[in-house]
Amino acid sequence: MGQNPVVVCTVQTASQLRIEVALANTPDELRESLRQRLTKNEQLFKSDDDVSFTGLPQILHRAADEDGVLTLKRLQPVLDKSSQSLEVNDLIDMAESQGLLVRLGTNRWQLLE
Repeated sequence: MGQNPVVVCTVQTASQLRIEVALANTPDELRESLRQRLTKNEQLFKSDDDVSFTGLPQILHRAADEDGVLTLKRLQPVLDKSSQSLEVNDLIDMAESQGLLVRLGTNRWQLLE
């Protein structure tokens, strides 16, 4: 393994990459449906407001433990110290939809990036 890597797909934009990352951990039978929904809803994350999401991965990394696990208890103080004007649940929803996090259980997520 690793000697002959295979290119699964190529993308042109960050939004396409987020979709492909989200789909990578989705069962085959659900992928096309999820792809359609993610593609359709991608426009929800393109906004002209003053909130900058460029720092989102850094916030998530700072809040995650050494295993990349994130909890609301760890995320809230990091978010409070940042310049973001998001609620913690909105940040989680955005990160999940962009393929940055996967839900492990109630108030627990695994960082994917």
